[in-house]
Amino acid sequence: MILSGLVPFVSWKGESATNLGKSARRSLVVAAVILGIAFASGARQALSLVLIFLCAFAADMNIRAVIRKARNGKFGGAGGYLAHVGVGIFLAGVVISGVYARSTRVTLPVNKPVAVAGSTLTFLRVVPGTATAKQAMEVKVVSADGKTAFVYPKMYVNTKTNQMMANPAIRNSPLFDFYVAPQSYDPGQPERIGRELRLQKGTTTNVDGTGFTFRDFSADRSAMMRGEKTVLILTDFIITPPDGSRHDATIRSVFHLDGAPPDTTVADVPGIAGAKMEVLAVSPDDGAVVLRVQGVSKNPKDEFQAATTESLSVDVTRKPFIGLVWGGFYVMMAGALLALFKRAREASRATAAAAETASPRPDRPEPLPAAGPGPVPLHTRSRL
Repeated sequence: MILSGLVPFVSWKGESATNLGKSARRSLVVAAVILGIAFASGARQALSLVLIFLCAFAADMNIRAVIRKARNGKFGGAGGYLAHVGVGIFLAGVVISGVYARSTRVTLPVNKPVAVAGSTLTFLRVVPGTATAKQAMEVKVVSADGKTAFVYPKMYVNTKTNQMMANPAIRNSPLFDFYVAPQSYDPGQPERIGRELRLQKGTTTNVDGTGFTFRDFSADRSAMMRGEKTVLILTDFIITPPDGSRHDATIRSVFHLDGAPPDTTVADVPGIAGAKMEVLAVSPDDGAVVLRVQGVSKNPKDEFQAATTESLSVDVTRKPFIGLVWGGFYVMMAGALLALFKRAREASRATAAAAETASPRPDRPEPLPAAGPGPVPLHTRSRL
């Protein structure tokens, strides 16, 4: 930034420090004023203040060089200086938006306003995905001045990789950009009594002295052969109560291929009076089942699961003056294009001049021979 600021006022023959100081005086004042504005706005980080000052200095020095070229009718040669103006603006935007960005993670229960980052956010609903749009979360944002807007951060499962994808929603303004980036979504669940056990094939889980061993499951697809979109799953378990006995148990569950909830059978736990169990899900890929048991734990509180509310967890970020980044980029590109246009025009003129020198015009008369001893040729005398 120091070099790009000084270069426009240094000639090829060199420049004295006194003259260079005089040339830089106005830009130093402009940079100091901008530094004061940044400090008054809350900027305190030392290195960022130094960079802001240098960016302002370099940008103003090069703006003056662009104006000087334009006044002399040579604006086409100001492309390099204009690009340096863009670099100063761009770097200032990077520093300000990076150092002074503020991010807060917050959980938004559905339909409950939450104050964060100077605004009030309310998670309203999940917007289902379509053939042309991804699933999104509708969030109402009320700014400090009372203005209301709706943002739609996206959160969906990539069908190719089966991974959860998240894309932030961005609201742009002249002073800052407001990001709402989804982190996790909880659909909520009603109050439940029981404990959920995930069992791999051949493994045993012990609950207060009672062992549950998942032995195997089998699928009956006869209903599918009849055109029904259901599959009957028979899941076999071995139950070993605290008294040391051993019992075989099979639970029947009907799973729907159209996405409807499964029809599960609540079975008695052999050997334990009043205890119940049911299969909630099966996973043929990794050979696992999810089993819910009730009345097995010695302490009933261990089997109580309180209801949870549907909620969305988001990161809310305010990035100040990020528009400087884009503005500086566009100014840089404008300067580069201006310089490119000038070079192309100069190359075209040089090519034309070289072609004219190499090929004399046909209407140009032949040069007269140099004077010297001897007779003058006849055709030359006639021309004279």
